[in-house]
Amino acid sequence: MTREKEKMKIMYVVESLGGGVLSYLLLLCNELAKKGNDITLLYGVRKQTPDNLRELFDNRVNLIEVNNFQRAVSPSADYRAYCEVKQQIMDIKPDIVHLNSSKAGAIGRMIKLFNCRSLKNTQFFYTPHGYSFLMGNESPVKRNIYYAIEAILSKLNTTTIACGIGEYKYAKKIDKDSKYVNNCVDLDYIDSFVNSDSNTLTNVFYTVGRINEQKNPKLFNHIALRHPEWQFIWIGDGPMRDELSASNIKVTGWLTNQEVMRKIQEYANFILTSKWEGLPIVLLEAMALRKKCFVTNVSGNSEVINDTNGFKFNTVDEFDKQYASIKNDENLCKGVMARKDVECLYSKDSFVQGYSRIYEGQF
Repeated sequence: MTREKEKMKIMYVVESLGGGVLSYLLLLCNELAKKGNDITLLYGVRKQTPDNLRELFDNRVNLIEVNNFQRAVSPSADYRAYCEVKQQIMDIKPDIVHLNSSKAGAIGRMIKLFNCRSLKNTQFFYTPHGYSFLMGNESPVKRNIYYAIEAILSKLNTTTIACGIGEYKYAKKIDKDSKYVNNCVDLDYIDSFVNSDSNTLTNVFYTVGRINEQKNPKLFNHIALRHPEWQFIWIGDGPMRDELSASNIKVTGWLTNQEVMRKIQEYANFILTSKWEGLPIVLLEAMALRKKCFVTNVSGNSEVINDTNGFKFNTVDEFDKQYASIKNDENLCKGVMARKDVECLYSKDSFVQGYSRIYEGQF
């Protein structure tokens, strides 16, 4: 049944508000609020969560912190978070609840299960932003458990909306009714930071993100050790910071998105050494800025980067081979092609329209 085009009451829920998920929700919440919808965001705070959240979001977006959200599995804290989120859903009575990432996805779908009668008129959606069963640092047994949990939870009358075609391939295996909308970036916002010094430092490689197993700081460090003549910048922080031991690596700590945008303008090269991804917004931002993008050949990255717009590798030797190929690319057109691909495939308008159509039942 198609939902009439009227004002919708939408609640977003996320356990960790920072990084790419913050960019995603910031754009989606603000744009849908501008269209007259009633938007609420329930969120958990992490080190990477900006202090000025209220300034970033449209004044019409209702921001509510969930005090008991935490990254690690904790039955007591997770139950308290469950109670907090449930109470907000019951009080606000949204038409739509959109759960983001694994923890919020699990808690929200359990709320749907145990309150199915009172929530029978509320639609639930879920976006993984990188499935937990793809975590390369976990044992096969744990990954199989995570997969089984996702498969069970997918039966709870919740529609999965993958954030890119790579994630969608996995989502379809779990739930054949899954949908996808590509992540996007706001090109007008990004272009406002471009200046005459943009992409002038060709001997600097940068990345952005949490320093953890997913982002594979060991590989990043090995590449830096191989190339002492270059400088490497890691914007972010995390539990594996000690792995970045090369003397030519600088770790900045967490910065606001505006600070990141200003800082990276001069850097000509973007590198992403992840072991797995959803659809990384930091990569789309680098492509929009016409950076030369070097990424590991894993799901999420490989659906975005191809031979015309960037470079893919999995080892230090493969990275060196890809970098050497730049010398043979006289036109250095990959950055230009990367920008064109973002304009065509990852635009803000397509992103907002895609979610609006799904919420309205028109997909």
